[in-house]
Amino acid sequence: MLTVLKPHAEKALQPVGRLLRNVNPNAITLFGLITPVLFFVFLVRGWYWWALFAIVLNALDMLDGLVARMSNKVSAFGGLLDSTIDRVADFAIIAAFGFAGLVSWRIILPLLMLTYLISYIRSRTELAAKGNLVASVGIMERTERFIAIFAGLLLFAIFPRVHIMGQNIMSCVFVLLIILSFITVLQRFHFAYKKL
Repeated sequence: MLTVLKPHAEKALQPVGRLLRNVNPNAITLFGLITPVLFFVFLVRGWYWWALFAIVLNALDMLDGLVARMSNKVSAFGGLLDSTIDRVADFAIIAAFGFAGLVSWRIILPLLMLTYLISYIRSRTELAAKGNLVASVGIMERTERFIAIFAGLLLFAIFPRVHIMGQNIMSCVFVLLIILSFITVLQRFHFAYKKL
């Protein structure tokens, strides 16, 4: 849904991209592992405000693709590396809530599975279409998920004792993410069924 805003975000990041145009885009991709790892550490230690700052910095993970395009260094391997690092980042950010004891693993594990399914279905659909389709459809893509996690953690940091039906704010946000992610999986399957 919010992928339509990506061109605007990339335009805003162009000055940074120009500064980094002599840096190997794959190095920038690997450097992008730092923010999810920091998020994980901060969250587990209970440093919620620092974790919020780290998740905002994680939004800069689009810099590698921007630099690759600006320096004519776009490569199939770079795309593979970027997608792989994104999956590691997804795991670190979602699983951090389980390791921190903020959300039950019974809630985290279904969300992790659905998160990976959303990415996998897109990848397989685009592969089956031999590059003739962009299967970025659905209401809960990666950007929306990070925004929801950020908003949930912000509310949790401000209101840590608030519970809804016996669950803290973060658990409620994760349950909502599971529902929306499941809908997204169905939307992507429907898209693939119609287009392939």
